[in-house]
Amino acid sequence: MNISKLQTILSMGADKKVLKSLNQIYKIMKEDENFSISNYIKLMLSIIKGEKIVKFEDKYVISPFLPPFLSEAFIQNIKATPSSQNMFTQQIHAKRSAPISMYLCLTQKCPNNCIYCSAKNRDGENELTTQEWIKVINDLQDMKTPIIGLTGGEPMLREDIFDIVRSIDKRSVSTLFTSGINLTLQKAKELKKSGLFSLGISLDSYDKDKHNKNRRSSSSFDYAISALQISRKAGLYTIAQTVILKDEVDEDKLFRLFKFAKENGAHEVKILEPILSGELLNSEDIKGIFYDNSTRRKLIDIQHKANKKKKFPKITTFAYTESEERYGCGAGTQHSYISASGHLYPCDFVPMDFGSVRDESISKLWVEMNKIIGNPKIGCFAQRVNTQVYKKSNGRLPLNKNQSIEICSKNKSQKLPKYYRNLQKNI
Repeated sequence: MNISKLQTILSMGADKKVLKSLNQIYKIMKEDENFSISNYIKLMLSIIKGEKIVKFEDKYVISPFLPPFLSEAFIQNIKATPSSQNMFTQQIHAKRSAPISMYLCLTQKCPNNCIYCSAKNRDGENELTTQEWIKVINDLQDMKTPIIGLTGGEPMLREDIFDIVRSIDKRSVSTLFTSGINLTLQKAKELKKSGLFSLGISLDSYDKDKHNKNRRSSSSFDYAISALQISRKAGLYTIAQTVILKDEVDEDKLFRLFKFAKENGAHEVKILEPILSGELLNSEDIKGIFYDNSTRRKLIDIQHKANKKKKFPKITTFAYTESEERYGCGAGTQHSYISASGHLYPCDFVPMDFGSVRDESISKLWVEMNKIIGNPKIGCFAQRVNTQVYKKSNGRLPLNKNQSIEICSKNKSQKLPKYYRNLQKNI
């Protein structure tokens, strides 16, 4: 453990609010016969393993997988189990009443045309109204969904965006993902006032031409940089969210990106892996795009090295968070997605239709999908199944429910990622 992280942990230990929250969690779990002080310590150490902890206002951001510590959402996540009994046991077996994060595609409208966009080839969608989205959000919060992401398309193109953000109460933390278009300081401050916790801004490179080429827009880089600066000034937790292709996984280039992002306001840089979706499924020129295991290991090493340096913001990667070592791929189990027209998918990148929130409650739809999909996966579910999904759909997405169930039934995982397996030892 590096000195900076140790200092943060010691600071947390002296924070009365931290001790109060730890005691609250202890009281929630203590009735479980498998719970003990030693298992509690093991749980907390597992959560912070490999993470740079950032204090933001009165909260501690530990992992992109979890809501920030000292938030009501963190407590909701602990309680999000099918039964109110034996919560610790259910948690360490990945049994949940709701996903940890649910992303809502508020609109498919977007000023960009990104080469790796997951929303390509989907049927034209009749977008949910303001009141329909608010009902979905209320249902998600009643399910104890601790993280609600607002995405698109470009969510800032919706005129009702502030009403939607305001409908999310403190039981969940909210993040809005944007290209930066249509964001002003006044709007960012209004988002903050409405209760938004963080803003995720797409930034693929410190090189303007390279970013614009990926986004197929001559102005997207300028929008992104402006949005980062505005977000920080407005008091939002600011994330530079970047898709890094295999050939770009280079320490010097990434360190330069981290420095550039921090200089422009980022508290965190989140690195996403290119997924087999959208145009990439049909592209013949994919050399240098998709990761192999050695690329992921290299990226994780860069992440851990960067997180020991104070000059960089917090660095997170899907390569680490979704690895077998950590939480695995949570499509349909830990994370899910609702399309602009209200259809439930396992995740943003897996266009399988498990029903519409216009026809059934999201709680009913999600529990049904979760049972079909099973455990968190070792390895990206989208990379595993999307070729089948797109082939069976004949180019018309999302794939219908019956065919989706068929594919999921053949791709169940019995083996849990190590985070869960390690917590199950000695119980």
